[in-house]
Amino acid sequence: MSTVLLVDDEPDLMELYTDVLEVMGYQVVQAHDGMEALELARRQRPDLVVTDWMMPRLDGVELCGRLLHEPGLEGIPIILHSSRRAPRIPGVRMVLSKSSPLEEFEDAVAQVIDEAHLEQLPAPTSLTSSEIHH
Repeated sequence: MSTVLLVDDEPDLMELYTDVLEVMGYQVVQAHDGMEALELARRQRPDLVVTDWMMPRLDGVELCGRLLHEPGLEGIPIILHSSRRAPRIPGVRMVLSKSSPLEEFEDAVAQVIDEAHLEQLPAPTSLTSSEIHH
């Protein structure tokens, strides 16, 4: 079961997204700001981080930067969701508007986790002609 670290300071949105992710079969870990998220990521290394942009203490953009440069966490895929238009941010696989339909949120999470799992598969090995003939 994949683990999603959900980071948002809006309780209603946190509850809604948690319910959606759990119905999809993901384990959800919640953080209410970037500092808490960074601590949880270090302890649990989630398969995906879904973070809000505007939060107290450490915002989503700063969180993305820290995850990208922290040994052991740099490969975690990130989805940034925001009510504002976001610039291209290193480490962020996808940016979603908070006003997006829930189906778009569901599709984005599934796509990013699937892509991340495919990236972790070992590369196929090719056989040499001598191995094929033996």
